[in-house]
Amino acid sequence: MSEQELTPKAKALSNYIGMIVGLATVFVLAIIFDIDSSKEYGWFLGFFHGGWAPANWIMSWFNDSILVKAPIHTNAYNVFWWIGLVIGAWQWIKLLLATIGLIGICKNNK
Repeated sequence: MSEQELTPKAKALSNYIGMIVGLATVFVLAIIFDIDSSKEYGWFLGFFHGGWAPANWIMSWFNDSILVKAPIHTNAYNVFWWIGLVIGAWQWIKLLLATIGLIGICKNNK
């Protein structure tokens, strides 16, 4: 079955599953590459720390040792952390909108 033959419900569900897998990957990366409060981080890790900041923020509700942002960092880290945060937050917003859309599609196609 080609992609053109998929129903709107199947397309939406396929996209939704892809987003869930992507966000689950972010949680795994955030756990593996945790932020060490005694290290100084530069711009490259600032981008990644910002990208998984929403995941770290959620996990910090349950574990006080999880940091959302490195306490010792360069100015470039700060800039790229914010860029990563915007991109990461946008992915969470897309997931929320996809969830609402999928509920609407499923409701209309009973």
